[in-house]
Amino acid sequence: MRVLRFLLLSLAGLLAGAGLALGYLAYAYTRQLPDLSQFDRLRLTATSTLYARDGTPLAQIASVEEGRAIHRSLVRLSEVSPSAVAAVVFSEDRRYFQHYGVDFVRLLGALYAILRGDLQGGSTITTQVIKNTLLKELAQARSLERKFKEWALALELERRYTKEEILEMYLNVVPWGGNAVGIKGAAEAYFGKDPAALTLAEGLYLASLIPAPNARYQDLKGVRERMRLLLDQMVAEGWVSPEVAEAAWREPLAPKGWEVRYDGEGNLLEARLVDPEARILRQLDYRMAPHFVLEVRRFLEARFGKEKVYGEGGLKVYTTLDPAMQRAAEAAAKGARLPEGAELAIVGLDPETGEVLALVGGVRREGDEYNRATRALRNPGSAVKPFVYATALEEGWTQATLVPDRPLEFPDPSQKGGVWRPKNFSGTFLNREITVRYALDLSLNLPAIYTAQAIGVEKVARKLSQAGFAVKYPTLAIAIGGASITPVDLAAAYAAFANGGYRVTPIYVKRVEDAQGQVLYQALPERRRLFDPLVAYQGWDLLKGYVYDLGEKGLAKGARIPGRVVGGKTGTTNEARDLWFAGVTRGLSAVVWVGRDDNKPLRMGGREPSSSVVNPPIWREFVAGALRGRPGGDFPPPAGLVQVGMDLLSGQPSQQGVKVWFPQGKVPVLPLQASPSEGTGLLQEAPPAGVGPTDYPPGSNEEASPTPPPGQ
Repeated sequence: MRVLRFLLLSLAGLLAGAGLALGYLAYAYTRQLPDLSQFDRLRLTATSTLYARDGTPLAQIASVEEGRAIHRSLVRLSEVSPSAVAAVVFSEDRRYFQHYGVDFVRLLGALYAILRGDLQGGSTITTQVIKNTLLKELAQARSLERKFKEWALALELERRYTKEEILEMYLNVVPWGGNAVGIKGAAEAYFGKDPAALTLAEGLYLASLIPAPNARYQDLKGVRERMRLLLDQMVAEGWVSPEVAEAAWREPLAPKGWEVRYDGEGNLLEARLVDPEARILRQLDYRMAPHFVLEVRRFLEARFGKEKVYGEGGLKVYTTLDPAMQRAAEAAAKGARLPEGAELAIVGLDPETGEVLALVGGVRREGDEYNRATRALRNPGSAVKPFVYATALEEGWTQATLVPDRPLEFPDPSQKGGVWRPKNFSGTFLNREITVRYALDLSLNLPAIYTAQAIGVEKVARKLSQAGFAVKYPTLAIAIGGASITPVDLAAAYAAFANGGYRVTPIYVKRVEDAQGQVLYQALPERRRLFDPLVAYQGWDLLKGYVYDLGEKGLAKGARIPGRVVGGKTGTTNEARDLWFAGVTRGLSAVVWVGRDDNKPLRMGGREPSSSVVNPPIWREFVAGALRGRPGGDFPPPAGLVQVGMDLLSGQPSQQGVKVWFPQGKVPVLPLQASPSEGTGLLQEAPPAGVGPTDYPPGSNEEASPTPPPGQ
């Protein structure tokens, strides 16, 4: 009897001692707990989503935690399918809505496991929220410290928040293997869909992964067995009907990376893991327009900083990209016939706002991040000439003003003999005066150089700088391409001929919101006056002339689009290092550039290619597809212009000539009598005579052969 009493007292003492020890440990471990108010300001890194202008997802930029990309986007509980929520709750904590953060029924089992040396078990959804947020540094530690802290914090969490709020937290923070965190990241990583579209079978699959996601992802057969067990238990406990469970079981579940085959009863016949990386979200994951997405990412980094973009994320970025136009650009790029080793850039933007609607930055290499549309600063060749002539129009010239196409020379110490003798592409001359309009139609170099000299090369240099060209020195070479510009900036400059005279700033992002929907950035169109409306429209008229005036002999005939009025200009630099076509039409200012990254001369079939052959067909293919079904037609002229027929060569009025727009009061008229003193038959239209010296290197070539227009 005494022995029994002694044993009982000893056991009681041991239990009391154990209780005191556990009590002390509980006190020691919970004495300094994280402040739960941190939940109100807890910053969770999240994936940023880019949207096209029609609202469809375009790309995702993953946030970064501990040096690796994290695929997580925060969602509301209402944005997750009820079936998936039920699957997760049943699998992880089916008594969730009955307990108060700590499930004492499961806890007894966990304590028994602890006495056996196994520290697993007893977790609830609430404690897992704590583990994956406030106690993240202890998440992998199998210790009493973590358990005591989790239990204490879980009780307080349940006091402060509703069950729905805690469940929402859980769905956003639970790791799901790979780099997916939260149910939105998991739904996209494993099934490529939004969590609202998850089925019961998909929800059960994701729920089955939670305890050991990376290992279980490799074992689809084992996960299916777990799913069968859960379905049977859900039926037994009244969570779903037998019919719903059977339909879920028969669903042909195929997680990303797996090739599977089922029989009609839902039994897995064959399963092969063919791509283990299929579930991994890259730091930058795009559905289309990779170079456009890269430009948007660069904008976000510059605007908000890398810490905001990658360390916090969760941004909703609404871009300017038009998916239909982008598909047209990519199709044109794919079908382009390019010189050997050449790269290509295509850009199209809204001439009114500058919003970039489509962009292709290269076609040759997979994973190439060099964006030629925005980074290739190259000489534009003769694509600069419309700005030279438009500057002359500002000085009072008209399209009928006569300019010489004859040999000219200028002092230049860098040239052989100290003289620069520029030439046309063909090496020949008309040896006479011709109209500005005809000079552009033939893309002759000498008239453009003469024009810049006559009106003042400094004025031309200022105008080109305002248009977005990089002008190092105000020399006459800039009149034929001796400046530099990127394709997107050239499109922004050409927009001035279609919008009344404004150079627009390219815009890629319309609006940025944070995860709570607060607007962080709202784009406003930036327009800078380049030409007055009358000059801009005459410039547009010149561009139309380049496309249509010479019929089948025109250098830009390949850019014509049936049912649409277009205007534009080709450009070919020395040794065909750069090929351009820049054009405008109703609704679009677009540029196609072709060249090599190493800036070597281009060759096509062993010969030097011409931009008039290579670029206009690509431009036409893009623009025709981009604007299919949209209004065409010409731009209406501003008040103050009149249209008359003009002889292309002489500039004299002609009913059979081309229709040309002139300012009122500057319309060409026939001379009262033919005499040498009356010159060209124009009223005060000839430019100042004489070309002075200048010092500059030779400029660019162009592809024209100076021949008179048909019938002249």
